[in-house]
Amino acid sequence: MARNELISKDGAITMYAGVGGESLEKLLKRATASLTYSALCLPDNISDRGLKTVPHYYYRDDGMKLWNIINKFVAAFLSHYYQSDAHVQKDTELQRWISEIFTNGFLGRDSSGIPSSFQTLKELIKFVTMVIFTASAQHATVNSGQFDFGGWMPNYPTALRKPPPKEKGQTTENTILETLPDVSTTVNGMAVLRLLSKDSADHYPLGHFPENLYDEEVPCKLIEDFQKDLRELSNLIEERNKKLELPYTYLNPKNVDNSVAI
Repeated sequence: MARNELISKDGAITMYAGVGGESLEKLLKRATASLTYSALCLPDNISDRGLKTVPHYYYRDDGMKLWNIINKFVAAFLSHYYQSDAHVQKDTELQRWISEIFTNGFLGRDSSGIPSSFQTLKELIKFVTMVIFTASAQHATVNSGQFDFGGWMPNYPTALRKPPPKEKGQTTENTILETLPDVSTTVNGMAVLRLLSKDSADHYPLGHFPENLYDEEVPCKLIEDFQKDLRELSNLIEERNKKLELPYTYLNPKNVDNSVAI
């Protein structure tokens, strides 16, 4: 649906956003060229950007708790199947998987920091934690709040009719109105943001699986522990949000979609 309705030749992004069409391809190439492994790993990202001590930063606070819960689950799960670094090194399918990601997903760029092979169980645990966090929690963070922020169009105009000003102090009310998008572009852009921000029809929270994939005692117990940790974090976030004028809900595990992750 995204390919057909959003980024196709007559899709919403192409028709109503300044980054549509050829611009989207250029933007994605630039983004891919600068993407790094550390930027995808929340603890590294927070540290690299000097955000460890910023007060009231709920994305960091909730995100780090969720990262640690996922990491705990992944570490226990993978350690059950890979008892040593040698087991990781000798798994040819696993090695081909990460090699393909490095070569095709990150264009073989050593500067990205993405591993081209797994030599240790620790490396594998971190990478799988990153994949699950990115496809679930990080996706929820950047996706679910789009309409909350962009529903007030000046916050997040999908396109501009004039270039943004290059010097401070030159802007007037008339130049602002002449620059912001017209009514049709605004309405269509907001409709897309509203649709993207809604829960999908097949939404189920992180840690919940529609199919029973395991019947062994150890994996089933680990999944139960994972779900328990997620419930406790949900309760913690909900209690905190009761005290906030603007509750931060995007990383409440109840709102994080598991269907994207798996």
